[in-house]
Amino acid sequence: MEESFRRAIRKMTGTSMRLSARPDRPLMMATLSQSMMVTWSIALFEHLDAMINNRDEAVGGSELISFSETAWKLCDASFPQIKADANKLYDEFRAKWMQRFSTDEVLRLLLEGGDFLTHDEEKGWTLTVKNNKQDISAFYSATIHLLVSDAEPLFVRMHGRVMQLQEKLCKYWHGESAVDAVSKLLPCLESSLREKENAMIVSLRMSLNQIAKKRFAAAFASKSQPRYYTSATSCARNVGRFWNPHYAYENCFLAFTDDFCDYARGLTLQIIDWYQSKWALFLRGFNRGQLNLFETMNPNRTQN
Repeated sequence: MEESFRRAIRKMTGTSMRLSARPDRPLMMATLSQSMMVTWSIALFEHLDAMINNRDEAVGGSELISFSETAWKLCDASFPQIKADANKLYDEFRAKWMQRFSTDEVLRLLLEGGDFLTHDEEKGWTLTVKNNKQDISAFYSATIHLLVSDAEPLFVRMHGRVMQLQEKLCKYWHGESAVDAVSKLLPCLESSLREKENAMIVSLRMSLNQIAKKRFAAAFASKSQPRYYTSATSCARNVGRFWNPHYAYENCFLAFTDDFCDYARGLTLQIIDWYQSKWALFLRGFNRGQLNLFETMNPNRTQN
């Protein structure tokens, strides 16, 4: 995971990404089994049963089981290109939205998009958005929602590229290596987890809007008195000061955009990396000497 994505997670969610150094393997296996589709679980059991009842099939044939050279080469060549294309698209996306949220454009949006700024002859310019759900939601819809709704199709587009590649990998993998009960174990396991994978991707896509809304609302959670500025431009620069605490950006919407782009890009690349790791694991197959991985150890058996 890149450091820029870690920082974006911390900024967008308010919490740091912590990985356990010693994972709970029994818990992980229990979660994995609960994630499997029932029909594929039955099919996996049947393949395991067939393997145990036909030992000749288990010991004969090639040393490598469920290994597809064609699929392996396609996987190795395709994922780096998908990641390169994703980086290029997100670079263009960031540049576009940093331009759209320039100070002049933010000022125009605040003045014309919903009368979000008001002027007092004695005090100056201030934001009219109050700390209530209705005002914050309307302001979000007129500003940051435009950014997020433009990012979601990009996320879906790159995930679609991965899904197209996955279908090709499966075609070669099943055609070249799934020839008997033993070699069908890994393809069956992979298929059984697809539904859970798809649900995970949907939830991650939806998280873009959810997390953006939460961070947006945090800038208007204060119950302090409204601040006034000598000019409309100065007021526009300071809207959402929570996002730009160190004054590193010309206006606060640029700070929000930069953090959101880091998060959206990092999330997309993380998903691509996850699928690459998944297929590197499955397509590697296993050796015939590892068949005992699929057998249940007798708890009463003593070690010599």
